Amino acid sequence: MSKFVIAGICDCPYFARIELLADKLVQDLPNFKLTKVVKQASEWKDFTKWLESEHGWTMDKSPIVWRELVDQGGQGSLIGGADDFQEYVAAYYNVYSLLTTEAMLDIAEDNTRFKQAEVAEKIEAAVQRVTPSKIVVVGACSKAATYLLPYLATHSIFDPKERVALHLYDDPEQAEMLRSIEEDLQDLAAPMLAEIKAVKELADSLSDAKQIIFLNVVPRLQIGYEEVSTSHTKTTTTTLDLRKFEAREVWLQRRYAFFKAIGLLIKTHCPSSVRILVTGNPGLDADSINSASPVNFDVAVLHQVTAPQIPPKQIAGLVGSIEQRIKATLATNLRVSSHDITDVVVWGNVGGKIFIDLSRSRVYRRRASDVGIVAGSWFSIPTLEAARDLDWFNNEMQAEVFKKRTKLITDYIGLSHAQAVIRLLNGWWNGMVDDKERIHSLVVASEDWYGVPRGIVFSFPVTRCPKSCWSVVEDMEISTNAMTEIEACIKNVLEDWAVVDSEPLRTYLEGRKDISKPEDFTEMESEE
Repeated sequence: MSKFVIAGICDCPYFARIELLADKLVQDLPNFKLTKVVKQASEWKDFTKWLESEHGWTMDKSPIVWRELVDQGGQGSLIGGADDFQEYVAAYYNVYSLLTTEAMLDIAEDNTRFKQAEVAEKIEAAVQRVTPSKIVVVGACSKAATYLLPYLATHSIFDPKERVALHLYDDPEQAEMLRSIEEDLQDLAAPMLAEIKAVKELADSLSDAKQIIFLNVVPRLQIGYEEVSTSHTKTTTTTLDLRKFEAREVWLQRRYAFFKAIGLLIKTHCPSSVRILVTGNPGLDADSINSASPVNFDVAVLHQVTAPQIPPKQIAGLVGSIEQRIKATLATNLRVSSHDITDVVVWGNVGGKIFIDLSRSRVYRRRASDVGIVAGSWFSIPTLEAARDLDWFNNEMQAEVFKKRTKLITDYIGLSHAQAVIRLLNGWWNGMVDDKERIHSLVVASEDWYGVPRGIVFSFPVTRCPKSCWSVVEDMEISTNAMTEIEACIKNVLEDWAVVDSEPLRTYLEGRKDISKPEDFTEMESEE
């Protein structure tokens, strides 16, 4: 018994003609066996080369037909092209093709659509077989996770077609909540989510991790409160609860132990290409104003423990939540949208002392009645020039950002914090940043930038590079006052790190004996 093979390009009308003729023979003759080989135009040249090397046939045009002896084996017998096959069929089977040219073209078009769909299905199947990219979220029961995790499950922060595996970890006391989060994410039926897993041990999850995100972990412990009478009347007494928290030094020691343990696991199990983002708790509501996470300290611990396995540039700390709060405060004062404020720079110790720098900041769509120039949405002016009240910028803005607005928010749900994480991850992996926004702030290790000693973790102005990485802006003009504030922030960073190693602080102070301590009005942390 023999088998006929017809091969051709999917959009070839002559292939369509003999394909239909061969189908008729299969239907009418029980022993007529047929195999079809359909190629796209881009694949045809390689296919003909394969035929020549395999069988010794030199055929360039589509279609090509040959006959194989199924039972006897041996080399196939070339029949030829479309005309040759039609003559062969007419001679042996007395069957002729009555297909019109118009019908040939229609079938060729159908073949093309079918082949394209087949190729697309194969590509999709290959994508499904690829190991999904793993994202490990530590502190997955944080408030920000409510908004962050669904985004990670439904939108790829990597390649648009790259599926993800979410591994969630938190304190063992949060095990029940973690299971609930896992079940909720499974209910999403998100096509990009290949796996969702709540884990009790991090070691296995860190293997092959592509992105690690630290949310709010090791919260500062409340150790009590005292009631202070604030006003008295004949019928009532108003009291204010002043909560007492553990000493900052004790809190930092607990965080050091936590991040050191996880850092050692990262060094042991993670590939050197892993990226790590520390986001913490921004402390932007009345409940957590006294317990904003020391992001610089956490990043520094990870740098120390994971070296040299993980390059320092792949471990960064989030500043975006603070940037967004600053922009919202400025926008309210300038009567614009917070989206219209750009290039706000935050220097210093996130969770400690920071300095807000508006020297590069610009404002768009400033159209209030007190503005002399009105232009389109493309027009911008320096934020400091748009000020209605310079005294507010110099004396009140920082207090409003971190005290007044914070105390108004009694129950922070983490929406803006989650959005800041999403923006940073999209910028880090895909280069997705606002076209207007040239400068952001990021906690990274210094390379002797702006007087910050090498290796010290500090919040710097950064810009995105074409290769989806961040580069520190090195041409900022720093005024004398700004330099004084930056130096005070450096000292604050080193004071935190002195819990681990006091030598960097001592060395820095010895080199700065002539610098007096500036007024400490940018302190985000109120010590108890």
